[in-house]
Amino acid sequence: MTPGRWAGIALLALFLAACAEIDFAATVMKSGGQEARGHYKVGQPYEIKGVWYHPAEDPFYDEEGIASWYGEPFHGQLTANGEIYDMNELTAAHKTLPMPVYVKVTNLENGQSLVLRVNDRGPFIAGRIIDVSRRGAQLLGFEEKGTARVRVQVVDQESGRTWAELGREPVGTDGAPAPAIDLIHEDPGGGLFVQAGAFTNAANAFVVSNALVGTGDIHVIRAVIDNQVFYRVRVGPFLARGQADRILEQVVNLGYHDAIVVTAM
Repeated sequence: MTPGRWAGIALLALFLAACAEIDFAATVMKSGGQEARGHYKVGQPYEIKGVWYHPAEDPFYDEEGIASWYGEPFHGQLTANGEIYDMNELTAAHKTLPMPVYVKVTNLENGQSLVLRVNDRGPFIAGRIIDVSRRGAQLLGFEEKGTARVRVQVVDQESGRTWAELGREPVGTDGAPAPAIDLIHEDPGGGLFVQAGAFTNAANAFVVSNALVGTGDIHVIRAVIDNQVFYRVRVGPFLARGQADRILEQVVNLGYHDAIVVTAM
């Protein structure tokens, strides 16, 4: 085979790898196999069952209340900002926050936390402050119960951290502070890592990183490749391949089927 042909094959492989990485990132923003095509929306005041709601931007939103979840018959229907609702994605409905916006939802009954993307309106039941997708309820640990007492906080899209001035950190079931996942700018080298994905949007990376809590030490790493910024979600490091493979299996079982084991130098 000629050198030119080898070079062509190599370039094609690099292109396909880049496409796969970008396609994987896009899955967080997809519903029902289609890309989410909703638009940013705050909305006008509206009335439901005699109650008026006043949507507004609120970067310091921080509220405790009851969360519920919704699935059928809303699965596959349009959301309030024009997306397609998928009960298997990490999304939520809120009565007044802009759409889309990312919120950290902490189940105050078990300490589990998750970042969800608000793209719908609701719930319109007294005492309830947020409706999460079925997948969100599963990861937060209240699918079977149906409701849970939660804390909801808006997060900054770039850092994935809450904007509100926190008086205290959410705590886990053992009374210890829930783990915080920080954005770092260089690989924590020296070992094997399970990479769940690489995302062009930091908020998508933090959605995934929160879903992986409990699998090990989680890192969101900012990397620049050919002038494109990616946010890599990795678990590790692991010294032995067998240990990394066991965690890889856990990550795949959580729904991240394109996860791989990588070596950080």
